[in-house]
Amino acid sequence: MIHYFPNQKQAPRLGLVVSKKVAKLAVHRNYMRRVLRELYKNNQYQWPALDLVIRVQRFFSQADFAQIEQEISQLAQKLIVKTANNPQ
Repeated sequence: MIHYFPNQKQAPRLGLVVSKKVAKLAVHRNYMRRVLRELYKNNQYQWPALDLVIRVQRFFSQADFAQIEQEISQLAQKLIVKTANNPQ
């Protein structure tokens, strides 16, 4: 799930939320944050100038990387379309 709010900067900013309900061990939560940060960094040029907070709702592991990459890409495209239609 992505929460967003327009910012006055020229670049997007990222916040991540991975709760203990999603992954009990800190190792797993940190892995999920690293993966999301890397996916964001690789596709940073396509994100609009927004403050983004990505909230993980279910556990994922290395086996799910391709699926997570696809989901983040789809969310980015939906967000681009939504912000293009309604800039505020």
